[in-house]
Amino acid sequence: MDMGRLLLQADEYSGADSMQTGPVLLEDNRVVSVGAQALSTGADRTLKLEGCLLPGLIDLQVNGAGGRGVEEGTTEALNTVARTVWSGGAVAFLPTLISAPLEDLLDQTAALADWIETWDGIGARPLGIHLEGPFLEVPGAHPIDHLQDPDAEHVQALIDAARGHLKLLTLAPARRGAVQATAQLRAAGVCVSIGHAKDHSGLSECVEAGAQMVTHLFNAMSPLHHREPGIAGRCMANPSLSCSLIVDGIHVHPTMVLNAFRCLGPERMVLVTDCMAAAGMPDGEYSLGNSQVTLRNGEVRDTNGALAGSAILMTDAAQRFLEYVPETDGSHLAQLASANPARLLGLPDLGRIAPGAAPGFSLLTEDGHVQAVALEESNASSS
Repeated sequence: MDMGRLLLQADEYSGADSMQTGPVLLEDNRVVSVGAQALSTGADRTLKLEGCLLPGLIDLQVNGAGGRGVEEGTTEALNTVARTVWSGGAVAFLPTLISAPLEDLLDQTAALADWIETWDGIGARPLGIHLEGPFLEVPGAHPIDHLQDPDAEHVQALIDAARGHLKLLTLAPARRGAVQATAQLRAAGVCVSIGHAKDHSGLSECVEAGAQMVTHLFNAMSPLHHREPGIAGRCMANPSLSCSLIVDGIHVHPTMVLNAFRCLGPERMVLVTDCMAAAGMPDGEYSLGNSQVTLRNGEVRDTNGALAGSAILMTDAAQRFLEYVPETDGSHLAQLASANPARLLGLPDLGRIAPGAAPGFSLLTEDGHVQAVALEESNASSS
């Protein structure tokens, strides 16, 4: 929808590099100028905002929200997820599927592709699909019976089912065929992430084949130890890998979030929620894939007591990050939750506030909350 010439006036705006003052001018669904230059041209309307304007935050790992799971695959369920993600401060996301029997996963992937192609613009924008499995080693909350090696035929079947919408796939590097699968996925334009792994065999080879990311650092992987760095330590030491973290105060201790940031720097750390159906909902019973899980006192656990995703949204992750890492500000959020995800997905028009960038903004308020900015009535109704 053409918004005409829209002037955004916030207390300040921030890209990944610095905090700046001045308005942002949009025209023809693009940023055309920022700062003092934006005032030199008249606008059709002005939107005044209190807080720091950020490039729209992106959540790369959303299993569900608002009581509904991504695996349901229906328009009603997925629209509910998108609206809840938007209400939590992110303007875009990757709906995420966990391990399942291959035929079921192919059907779920195709259903997600259908929804993405017909998305009506309400709620957060789906940027593609994240398959967290089935090519994993450590099950975590995934059904162990559904984990498998990534042979070329099955990898291609998933790529084909997604119809160009597969943007991220998590795999374990020690799985037989993982290196070849990494190359196959990269050739198809898919970002490959290391995760759910305990054996570091094949890790360097997967990185050489194009793996760029690590899925929820420290969780569902061999632990960090001073005599054995494990997957976590080796990934942190590899400058080619960006590492996502679930910053809910449960999955990773606040001190380890601080240590990870100081090791990785803002260029290599990514905020994700790994949220599931319980996000934005009260304590109770919910589903994750085909499993029943329980939300109690902020923790989501399966019947075995294992953590099974989170119940936070991006505003929660951002607020906790700013609390745990006191030397950070809005420019770091812009990098960790917008610029870095956009880079990993190969989307140069997202993750920045600069001429030519696509519209889509989040606002960091004085009390540390993040909210998505509604630029038109359709999105306003989703908040």
